[in-house]
Amino acid sequence: MHGNRTLPVAQAAPAAHDGPLLPPELLWLYPFLPLAISFLVIDGITSIPVADAARKIAAAYIPTLGIGFGFHLIYAKLMPRLLRNAHGRWARGLIHAVAVAIGAVGIAQLILPVHNAVCRSNVSSTLFTVQCVLISTAIVVPALLVQSWRLRVRAAEQQTLAQRRAVVEAQLETLQARTNPHFFFNSLNTIASFIHDDPNLAERTLERLAALFRYALAASNTRSVPLQTEFDMVRDYLAIQQARFGDRLVTSVELAANAADLAVPPLLLQPLVENAILHGLHERAAGSVHVLAERIGERVVIRVRDDGPGPTNSKHAGTQTSVADLRKRVHLAFGDAASVTLTDSATGGCVAEVSLPCAH
Repeated sequence: MHGNRTLPVAQAAPAAHDGPLLPPELLWLYPFLPLAISFLVIDGITSIPVADAARKIAAAYIPTLGIGFGFHLIYAKLMPRLLRNAHGRWARGLIHAVAVAIGAVGIAQLILPVHNAVCRSNVSSTLFTVQCVLISTAIVVPALLVQSWRLRVRAAEQQTLAQRRAVVEAQLETLQARTNPHFFFNSLNTIASFIHDDPNLAERTLERLAALFRYALAASNTRSVPLQTEFDMVRDYLAIQQARFGDRLVTSVELAANAADLAVPPLLLQPLVENAILHGLHERAAGSVHVLAERIGERVVIRVRDDGPGPTNSKHAGTQTSVADLRKRVHLAFGDAASVTLTDSATGGCVAEVSLPCAH
């Protein structure tokens, strides 16, 4: 866990614009839409000669198919590259507007000779271009809005699933840690040793152990909890460890009142506190762990400090999985606005700091 560095940020869930820019199902509508429209808007189409009806229908099909498939090609091959470095809604909107205008004009010039030849007409280039621009706007703009909304919903769903998955993983790891033979049996042995000498302490310790299991089990059904709830869990955990280690372990837990309501992922602090004890007491006669949360401006800063050998000298290397999971969960919940750092304490030991925005 230890190391004097800022933890790398986990990859974000897919952004709202990841995916096809136009709805793929539109490709199935283009062959049928002009035919349906023709029978609705062309008076007497069923009573005119077949050749004339075919030309009128072709007059609807040619621009619709040309524009539809043309813009699908543009938005599949060209637009992703143009939009990749565009930042902000206005910049992206301007690129879309220019693409629609230029694309419509270009497609109009390509399909105009085909239109006039098939339909045996002599539509002017200006009129046909205006028609193509109007058709392009009518097709592309609503399609972009629908697909943008769909991708935002999909991104939000993926973000929610990723958060839920991270919570479940944290829950499983916490349950694994809680049922680790060393922790579980040491806790039971500690409780057993108090039954005769201090039955009240034995009862309280057993209740705290049960509360930790209940909290870990309930975490998978909860996206966030108040920071106050997390600190209550930390107090229970440290109380069990203090009952076990006695005077060897000194702890303190402080939560500023103006930070207590911040919504955080459940089981956020457990890996930090657990690792602080593992590193702080590993092969040492005594140690201390201090947990502090305070609000600084528009951020809540949580620090877990131990007085162990420090990030570079600890002999308890660990597997680093708890750090990776914590990094992932903090990023899923708060994005790039959050940070997790590990630094050397000025007085020795390690300080793990989680900095979270108050609003996100």
